[in-house]
Amino acid sequence: MKKFLALLVAAAAMLLCAANSSAQDIILTRDGQIITAVVTEISDAEIVYKSFDNQEGPNYKIATANVQKIRFGNGTEQVFAAAPVQQNVPQAFQTADRQASYNPEAANPRVTGHMEHTGGDFEVGGRQIYEGEYRNYFNADEFDTVNGALRQRSSGKSLLITGGALTGVGIVFTAVGAATMLDYSSDSGYLDYNPWSAALYYSGVVFLSVGVTAMTVGAPLFCIGNARLNWAADSYNQRNQMSFNVVSGRNGLGLALRF
Repeated sequence: MKKFLALLVAAAAMLLCAANSSAQDIILTRDGQIITAVVTEISDAEIVYKSFDNQEGPNYKIATANVQKIRFGNGTEQVFAAAPVQQNVPQAFQTADRQASYNPEAANPRVTGHMEHTGGDFEVGGRQIYEGEYRNYFNADEFDTVNGALRQRSSGKSLLITGGALTGVGIVFTAVGAATMLDYSSDSGYLDYNPWSAALYYSGVVFLSVGVTAMTVGAPLFCIGNARLNWAADSYNQRNQMSFNVVSGRNGLGLALRF
């Protein structure tokens, strides 16, 4: 019996550690964007983070002035005060660094090229575009779709992670409960009622049910969010693709380049 209890405690601890290690940080920007990330550094000027979908990838930075708050994976939050509004500052006296702090496009000028969507991030011409720049690339309907899709994808991923952790705990509880009941019945020579084993078993059934339900809800949300983000990228590419067209004019027929 003690061996099974030790197995239960160790397995539950491992699952809880795994769930905590996969917890994501949520960065809420002042223009309403949601960034799922793993924050690695916070300073007065900027926040350094990695994409939650690519935690071994490059570091990304966002100005602290553009962030409303960060909701960390452990449930705590850090709120950032709004930057004071500059008044009566002539344009000629603003430095390039100051302009970049208040104008995302100054620090990340708009690029052209084919747009791709991978892991919740958009790239245009090989450069990742940040959520603060989305208005420079998407029409109003596409922009609204992207915002909703990012929230759906984030919620779906959270449900999938939670569901997976609960399902794992449920499997462990059910297995340990069933094993201890069998062990008790073999020692006594007949099948007897064991309250502790029964509690483990039925707790496992509850965890399994909740976990499977969470994953059942999370998977469609995640897939729908991804599909809508792909739709936005395809719409951008169709709107900005170049094509040759035959047109007629006063001087006859000719080729026109449209993009």
